[in-house]
Amino acid sequence: MIQPAEIDRFFVPRPRADVAFVEIDGEAVIAAPEGDDGRLLIHWLNPIGTIVWQCFDGAASLDELIADLVDAFGADPDVVAHDVVELSRALGRTGLLDGVTAQLSLGRAGGDGYEPEGLPQGSEVPRFSRRDLDGRDVEFADLRGRPLVLVNWSPSCGFCSSIATELASLHADLHAQDTELVLLAFGSADDNRSLLRDAALSCTVLLQGDDAVDLFRGLGTPCAYLVDEHGLIASALAVGANQVPALARLAAGHAGR
Repeated sequence: MIQPAEIDRFFVPRPRADVAFVEIDGEAVIAAPEGDDGRLLIHWLNPIGTIVWQCFDGAASLDELIADLVDAFGADPDVVAHDVVELSRALGRTGLLDGVTAQLSLGRAGGDGYEPEGLPQGSEVPRFSRRDLDGRDVEFADLRGRPLVLVNWSPSCGFCSSIATELASLHADLHAQDTELVLLAFGSADDNRSLLRDAALSCTVLLQGDDAVDLFRGLGTPCAYLVDEHGLIASALAVGANQVPALARLAAGHAGR
């Protein structure tokens, strides 16, 4: 077994035998059972991710798949390589690939499927330091002093893309509540800028690289916490495309909407 962050171009991806795959309008949802109590591991694939997933035959390495995709679409090899490797790591973290150790926290079933428990309210956010989109180092301590909506994010996640516009619509009301939206994002700076631009979303983005901050280690995207001005967890963990916008609406003063 390897860790998701160890996946590279020489890795041979093999989907779990019990994965269910449903394609709708070029996008897909893949799911597999987690344990015997009805919980599901779920990942939403955008159109490109759907194509890549369908190439995972357990025989070809990522390097071979990257070469085929570059030839088929005439795309930039470096961009294709980055996206394919990052998608494979995300699927590995979710527990959908054979030979890769899933990074999931045990939790409860319900809501959108698999729901981890998260950190208890009132506990201190583990300290972290990450770079923003302009390459500046940002410490968690730099963000204290005002409430935060901290979101575990990925520009390649269909659920994240689907809620970006709603989060953008809450910008003014979050500002009025002196609350800052902070995305702790996987993917490259360019990929995140592109999603923010398309959704007209203005917020702080900190890049996680291949290693999630301890606050979100082992969790999928999107999920989020409210954090108070003292750096303490102020809400239960919100998971998925329904709960994360609801948490942001609450922080924006839209209680009950």
